[in-house]
Amino acid sequence: MGKLAWMACVATMAAAAAWSVGAQAQPVYKWVDAEGKTHYGSQPPPAKQDAEPLKLQSNNGTSGGSGSSSGSKGTGAKAGQQYNPDGTKKVSKDVEEFGEGLKKSLGTVDSQQVPLNCAVAVDNIHYQADLMLEVGQKNVRDGYMTQAAFDSAAPKIREAKGKYSVSDCQGASGNKKSFYQCMSSSKNHVTGCDKQYKH
Repeated sequence: MGKLAWMACVATMAAAAAWSVGAQAQPVYKWVDAEGKTHYGSQPPPAKQDAEPLKLQSNNGTSGGSGSSSGSKGTGAKAGQQYNPDGTKKVSKDVEEFGEGLKKSLGTVDSQQVPLNCAVAVDNIHYQADLMLEVGQKNVRDGYMTQAAFDSAAPKIREAKGKYSVSDCQGASGNKKSFYQCMSSSKNHVTGCDKQYKH
């Protein structure tokens, strides 16, 4: 149950990833490794000092670039704004690519383990769930997500969030305990920890 809820969260976030990162107020870096693969993260690897923070779109949802107006919705639509068949705004290709990179990054667990700290783990889980709900609501307000899609994902997120507490952590064993230990690191995200430690 947890995995489905967290994956719904990530899909919600990645729909307009630039705005979710803006909500977290953390820089996001993009770099290409020696094999030509593109990576995204909150910190560049030490060997890649040339990585620079991405300049993300503003919070008003405009992209600054000009595009075709085909697919524009209504007469009040901004020039160049395109829409999906469900009426939501299309995100630019670079934001879509960034969203995919962010999803992949969130699904990766930091290789350095930290000691289990139930209070920190639960705070991290609750904060991330609340942030995903906040970003989902913002995506609805800004037209990047339908209200129906948010209404479908939000109860699963809230239900999953409610299952994690300090007392549950203290009594956990096996993969669930490993999940809490994983979430004791502020470098990890619930999707990555849940993916690695299914419980």
